[in-house]
Amino acid sequence: MGRISYQEAGTTIEGRLRWVAGDLQEALVPILQEAAGPAGRPSRLVKGLEIDKSLASRLTRALRTEDPLGFIHLLPAPTGLRIFLNAAKAAGIEEVACRNAEESVARFQALIEDTPGGRATLDAAISGSSAEARARNERTAKQAAYRAMSYLFGFRCEKMITTFAIQPSEDGRMVDAVDLHQRIGMRRLRPTAPVGLFSLRVHPPTDGEIEMPRVETLDGELAEDVPNYFLSDYSSEPLPDLEMFKDGDQTTIALSENDPPLDSPLTLTTGVLIKNVQQRYRNPGLRDEWRGYLQHSPCKTLVRDVFIREDLYVGIVPEMTLHIPSPKGPETSRQPGLHGMLNTLDMTAPVETLGLGMGNIAIRGVPSYPKMVRDSFERVGWDSSRFRGYRLRMEYPVPMVLMTWWFSLPQPPAVE
Repeated sequence: MGRISYQEAGTTIEGRLRWVAGDLQEALVPILQEAAGPAGRPSRLVKGLEIDKSLASRLTRALRTEDPLGFIHLLPAPTGLRIFLNAAKAAGIEEVACRNAEESVARFQALIEDTPGGRATLDAAISGSSAEARARNERTAKQAAYRAMSYLFGFRCEKMITTFAIQPSEDGRMVDAVDLHQRIGMRRLRPTAPVGLFSLRVHPPTDGEIEMPRVETLDGELAEDVPNYFLSDYSSEPLPDLEMFKDGDQTTIALSENDPPLDSPLTLTTGVLIKNVQQRYRNPGLRDEWRGYLQHSPCKTLVRDVFIREDLYVGIVPEMTLHIPSPKGPETSRQPGLHGMLNTLDMTAPVETLGLGMGNIAIRGVPSYPKMVRDSFERVGWDSSRFRGYRLRMEYPVPMVLMTWWFSLPQPPAVE
C-alpha cells in the first residue's frame, strides 16, 4: 500500500507537516547519499558540488537523522535546497531524481507559505514531537535572548553559579542556609549601564513565635558593610567600588557608576549565612518552602546547586520552576493543575542528583568551585560530607525569569 496523498494527510499543521517531511526525506536522501558519500562528509559536498560550507553542513546533519520530523527541522530553507539540487544536476546526478526532489521542495515551500507564522510555526510543531528539534529551537531562542538582553542591559557575564546549602537550625524547628553567589567574567559593555550584582530578601516567618531570619557573614558576624559579603579568595582583586541599598527586608549590592573600567572582566563571589531562613516542617498554612532567584544578568552558563543535610527533608528532591515575574511578587506557594502552570516558561530545566558529599560537584571551567564550597562549609562549621546535592545547569538562561527551588515539607514528628 502506497503513501497517502497530501490531501489525505488532513487539515492540521502536524498532519501536513508529517506528510511533507516524509516526502522530502524520500526524495532527498538518495541524492544526498550519492553526493556526500557513505560517510556523509560536508567536505565532499563543498568540493564536489561547489556549495557553501554552512549549507553542506546542514544537509549532512539532516542526512544522519532518520526521523522525518527531525530531518525536515535540520533542512535549510527551500532556497538552499534548490541551490543544492541545481549543483547536484550540474555534477551529473540523475536528472529525474533531482526533478522529483524539486517537486517535493515546492510542496515544502507551499506548506511554509500556507502556514501562519511560516517556518517558525512549523518548527514549534516539530518540537512537540522531536526532543532534538525542541532542544535546538530552545537553544537558538535563548541565544538570541542573551544577545538582545546583553545589549539592552549593557552588561553580561560568562558564568553564574549559585549555591544554597541548608541544615536544621539549633532549635530544630527552622532551617539555616549558606547562600553563595558567583559571577565569572562579568563585564560592563556601556559606561552608563547600571549593574546590580545580587539582591537578598529574607521572607518573614509564618509563626510569630519563631525568631526572624538573620543574615550573617560566614564567620558569624552581622553583614552590615558591603565588603563583608564578598569572598576575597574567589573574587577579583582589588574589589571594584560597590554600593549597597536597603529597602525594607531587601538588600541590593551594585557596582558603582565609575568602576570598573569598560569591558573589564570581573569575578565576584559573595557568601552569607542566613539563620532561620525557612521552616523545617509542614504547618496548616505552609506545605512547601522555596528559594527564588530573579535571573537579572545575561550569561552564557548558569549553574544552581542545592545541598541538603542528610537529616533534613529526608526523601525529598527539590524541584525547579521558571516563572514570568508577577505584579504581586514572587510565587510563595504552588497551585495544582493549570493554575500552577500559569505564567511558567515551557523550557527544559532538568535537576541532576549529585549524591552525598562533595565528590561529584566539579563544574567544567571553574576548577576552584569544589574548594570554594568546602571552604565555606568549614567557615560556618558544617560537615560537608553529610550533605546530598542537586544541580540545575542551563545554557543561556533567559534574563528576568524567576527561578524557584521548591521543597515539599514533611509532617512534623509525632509528639509523644
